[in-house]
Amino acid sequence: MTTTSAVVRKNTIMSQTTPWGITRVGGAQNGVGKKAWVLDTGIDLDHPDLNVDVGNSVSFVGGESADDLNGHGTHVAGILAAKDNSTDVVGVAAGATVVSVKVLDQYGFGNTQDVVDGINYVAGRASSSHIINMSLGLYNPSGSVTSIDYAVNNVANSGLRFTIAAGNDGVDANYQTPARVENANIWTVSAFDINDQFASFSNYGNPPIDYSGPGVDIPSLWKNGGTNTISGTSMAAPHIAGLLLTVPNDISIDGYVSGDPDGNADPIAAYTPLQANITGPTYLNSGEVGTWQANATGGDGNYSYQWYYSSSYSGPWAAAGSNSSTFSWTFYNNSTSLENRYVKTTVSSGGEQTSVIKSVSIHPAGCAPNEIQC
Repeated sequence: MTTTSAVVRKNTIMSQTTPWGITRVGGAQNGVGKKAWVLDTGIDLDHPDLNVDVGNSVSFVGGESADDLNGHGTHVAGILAAKDNSTDVVGVAAGATVVSVKVLDQYGFGNTQDVVDGINYVAGRASSSHIINMSLGLYNPSGSVTSIDYAVNNVANSGLRFTIAAGNDGVDANYQTPARVENANIWTVSAFDINDQFASFSNYGNPPIDYSGPGVDIPSLWKNGGTNTISGTSMAAPHIAGLLLTVPNDISIDGYVSGDPDGNADPIAAYTPLQANITGPTYLNSGEVGTWQANATGGDGNYSYQWYYSSSYSGPWAAAGSNSSTFSWTFYNNSTSLENRYVKTTVSSGGEQTSVIKSVSIHPAGCAPNEIQC
């Protein structure tokens, strides 16, 4: 059993930057109060840019504590949850609490039983709101079901959620344990580069791959403080873990990778904030029917609408049509001068909601068409 990372570059300490991968998946989200369990080489327990739950951190590697002597696990934890502060990098679920579950030794190696023990340890302590990241794997060319596969599947069936690295052998991920496990609570992740090009080292295959994540030249945290830049599907998986931890109902597909070897391009997961605007008439004659259209983007791609109208920008708002992106209404103006009316729609999608208001000028009743005053 080995980790799935690639080449380590260098160790530096710097003012906070936002790595390209964090930007690509929609930017850092607020992860404070949320929890991720990282089964890996451990985590730097006192890294200043991480909130580590030391009390629940544990090692299943003989002779080693839960502290990270390799760097890989700290790097994964940083992608997932590095604090939004003035140093190093920021993670997808910025400031989330991470738990070190060491199942791989200082050289990145481990055995099957330690991994299974780690999975079962988390199963007895995690909740369905948490995420479990496994940036590790074993090339399994026979495709036989292993005890790790069984353990992951059983825990996922209990309602706990996993993100798993697809592996770095450039082969079908169905021959990678535990990436090969299919379950509604498991997300297997391949890797792409800054140009959305499928990483040459990444395993492929749909199923089991659900998403692709940034995985080439990814800067993140490292053991003993500071940062390093490495590559691997190990780096891709925690990007998705951070999204699942913070915006599970609002993950959208933001394009597809290029050059996927299986010919079925993996979707790129990202958080796109819900936004909306209203198009339609800005001037109407009194008593004339107006029709407006709400245009929504972001969220999870499924939208519901509630329309309102008012004679004042600040309301009170009278509820009108719902569940349609279009709205028709007739405004009346019985004065002798131009008056404003207002149309508002509230759009809901996933766990988000946004409102937008459009001003409509109503020409006076009895005036010639488009006459401002009569």
